[in-house]
Amino acid sequence: MRQSGMALISALIFLLIMLLIVSANLFISQMSIKSAQSAQRQLLFEQQALALHLNSVTDTTDDISETDLTVVSRCPASYAVWSDTLVQCDLLTLATSLLSDDSRFATSYSSMLLRQKIVDGEVLSAD
Repeated sequence: MRQSGMALISALIFLLIMLLIVSANLFISQMSIKSAQSAQRQLLFEQQALALHLNSVTDTTDDISETDLTVVSRCPASYAVWSDTLVQCDLLTLATSLLSDDSRFATSYSSMLLRQKIVDGEVLSAD
């Protein structure tokens, strides 16, 4: 009787150890899944922010308000040969920042834009 009790206790200890190993593996796999989902949500959020910024860059024309743009300088050095009366240009920066609803993810993008406008009625002489 005593040996069957020891065998039962040994079997129960073995089952307890196996249960602990299996539950640890399940916990690790759940953490792995949560980590992968979080990384995927972050990538989707960054893709959404980049798409929003690229739409802002392509939509940047005269209809965007000047408060969204920061004028860095007037005509850059490569336009120094042009008269200010012939070509009007602005070097601008456009920044887009996005914060997720649950405040876990934040990203921002910025671009430099050159806005040029040829003044109507002016002619460059070749003298």
